[in-house]
Amino acid sequence: MTALPPVPKHGREMRIFSVFLAVLALTGPAAAETCRLDFTIEITQGVGDIRPGDMLPGWAEFTTQGSFRQEGGSTAHLATGQMALGEDISGPVWTLIATARNFSADLVGIYAHDVTGFSFAGVDFEGPMALTLFGPPGTRPDAVPPVTQEEWDALDLRRVFVLHAHGLDMLAGDVRELTADCQ
Repeated sequence: MTALPPVPKHGREMRIFSVFLAVLALTGPAAAETCRLDFTIEITQGVGDIRPGDMLPGWAEFTTQGSFRQEGGSTAHLATGQMALGEDISGPVWTLIATARNFSADLVGIYAHDVTGFSFAGVDFEGPMALTLFGPPGTRPDAVPPVTQEEWDALDLRRVFVLHAHGLDMLAGDVRELTADCQ
């Protein structure tokens, strides 16, 4: 193994980033997946004119672009795309987190950031925005995103949506319907 050159005074961040890229490269290229999800959220925690019981349509489109393992057996799948709720709330998708375990619920979470389009009483709901689907232990054979409608449907233990406002408040709901078209 070759020794690394000395780190310049302000080069620590660059070295950490380089190590991250090296680890990412060692995980091997994951097959890119492109999906369109259409879903309906029944609001459980409302804000402003969005009240509990309201039904809001949403969608997410994303393409995965590689992955790396995380603590606790989860895998982060970097992604690009967009997630939206209602007519005005949207943000770019940046990652999917997936788990596949034998001892606790499996999950697939789709996360957007830099959300725009919703504010109430002077508080901007800018993210993160997440759609998280949980399945019984063993639902997913591997910590990868589902591909078929049947695989998405199997994540039926709990299905939730949240949009945060910097820890000050949250718009939340249960996913009532979800259709997937993945390739």
